[in-house]
Amino acid sequence: MGQSSGSSTPNVANNALFQPAPTLGVVTEDDDEPPSSGFDQKSLQVNIEPTNSPNSIQPGGTVSDTMKGASFSRDKGINSLDEKSTPVTTDLFERNDTLVASDVQSRSYAESVRQGASRLRVLFNSQKELGPSPTYKRSIQETVRYTPLNILLLFIPVSWALHYTHQSPTLIFVFSCLAIIPLAALLGLGTEQIALRTSQSVGGLLNATLGNVIELIIAGVALKQCELELVQSSLLGGLLSNLLLVLGMAFIVGGSRFKQQEFQPMVAQLNSSLLMVSILSLIMPVAFHEYLQGRLTSANELSILLQFSRGSAVILIFIYFAYFYSHSHLFLDTPQTSHSVFHRQPASSVETLPLPNTASSSLLSSTTEHERPRLNVPFALFLLIAITALAFVTAENLVESLQGLVSAHPGVSKEWITLIVIPIVSNAAEHTTAVVMARKGKFDLAMSVAVGSCIQIALFVIPLLLLVAWGLGKPLTLLFDPLETVILFFSVLLVKYSTEGGKSHWMNGVGLIAAYILIALLFWNFPETHRLLQGQPIQCF
Repeated sequence: MGQSSGSSTPNVANNALFQPAPTLGVVTEDDDEPPSSGFDQKSLQVNIEPTNSPNSIQPGGTVSDTMKGASFSRDKGINSLDEKSTPVTTDLFERNDTLVASDVQSRSYAESVRQGASRLRVLFNSQKELGPSPTYKRSIQETVRYTPLNILLLFIPVSWALHYTHQSPTLIFVFSCLAIIPLAALLGLGTEQIALRTSQSVGGLLNATLGNVIELIIAGVALKQCELELVQSSLLGGLLSNLLLVLGMAFIVGGSRFKQQEFQPMVAQLNSSLLMVSILSLIMPVAFHEYLQGRLTSANELSILLQFSRGSAVILIFIYFAYFYSHSHLFLDTPQTSHSVFHRQPASSVETLPLPNTASSSLLSSTTEHERPRLNVPFALFLLIAITALAFVTAENLVESLQGLVSAHPGVSKEWITLIVIPIVSNAAEHTTAVVMARKGKFDLAMSVAVGSCIQIALFVIPLLLLVAWGLGKPLTLLFDPLETVILFFSVLLVKYSTEGGKSHWMNGVGLIAAYILIALLFWNFPETHRLLQGQPIQCF
């Protein structure tokens, strides 16, 4: 027994010594999680010393005892490290919060950039399904065949040759007027093709802004030469021609085909209200001038009028953009339909189907065909630039020849030319469009061309020229000729009464054209006048 017992003890010890000592090698934290034990994320090595450690296997011990000792040693080491690593833990948490906040901020910035780019793509991408873009050859053919008025382009080199060879001012004026007519039509084509490839808002803005470029060019050239009366008369004449002549012709032509013409009364009432606001901005300077006659010096009155005019210009432009923002669909071109807009539907369908939010009742029927562009984008841009350059040179020749024309023909009033002739010439293309649309039954579109053009001139073109004159140091004000201002006021009232019911008759057109003829007769022998402040003419600085 003694031997057996004595021999068994060394065997156990020997077997235990030959077995690999269990060690806790590396205790690491997950990289994705914050440290849970409070110490840094470096490896913790716990070495088990078989001879000196109190937890090593002694003779008579077991593996279980060894594991318990190692666990106790590890816990003891962790607890001792936890006390020493509290500042390190706080620093790690703060650094982690900083990294998380920085990551959230960078992600939000990237998301805002993506959203902004998406909005820009929406603005400059058409909502319509378009056909293939034409080639350059096809674009040139479409431009040449666009309108029969293109034959008048031949008068451009003729007018230039007459001007640079110092020929008769009458011939220069006549050929320059004829040359401007097709330029206005082609400018509308280029604008339409560019707007076709953009969203509704951008397309409406392009049509609204570039629709009166010819008037802007003529008035700008006159402003450059300090022909302030010419600037005011040509713009006011544009208002009268659109309100009375164009709208009256549309009433008559449409009434010759339809017994009664209908359009949206809400749009007509809104247009009348906006026109009354613009007329109010013209009446107030006249009333101020007449009331303070002889009470102020010329310089003081001019200073007050300039301040009022420039402030009014900012307000009118704000109203215009607010109107454009809320009614941008009124500035878009309307596709044609194959039937009359006055085709009556059953009463039940009229009550149940909502009226679409559009300026033209012709949109009551739509087409599924893709709209085919006439011009490709590079050619349309080139056309806009080229037409604008040609129109500028031609308008400059026209303005310079005006004084010679009046001198050569004393019986012709300069006021009649600037108030009647020049507006008709510069708006000939729009006049034709409005009449053709009325003939086809698209009377909402005809109204938007005629009255909408007046709103653009009154709320955008005139205020814009006032701000440009401010920058150039020209004393352009809203003090128009008192007689012209009164005539414009009653013309707006006449149009308001003719359109407020949402229906029109051809007799309304007769009344409008009769009023325009009366105005033309009045200014035929109208003497040349200058804007006077306290008996002194307004002069450029």
